[in-house]
Amino acid sequence: MYRSFALLLLVVVTTLAGFPSDAEAYLDPGTGSYIFQMIVAGLLGAAFAVKMFWERIKIFLARMFTRNSTND
Repeated sequence: MYRSFALLLLVVVTTLAGFPSDAEAYLDPGTGSYIFQMIVAGLLGAAFAVKMFWERIKIFLARMFTRNSTND
């Protein structure tokens, strides 16, 4: 009983804290380029990770599709 109430209270407080009514913050002109750089870096990092583990990904997908086709 108390655990579900505490969880509900935590969700409500977190939600309300995440959406303030007025931010009154300043975003300088370089903020957009910084966000763009973070997005590009994330995409390049994900591409590098796929490149490093490509053989394992291929083996995993081959096993997954081989199992599905033999079960039919």
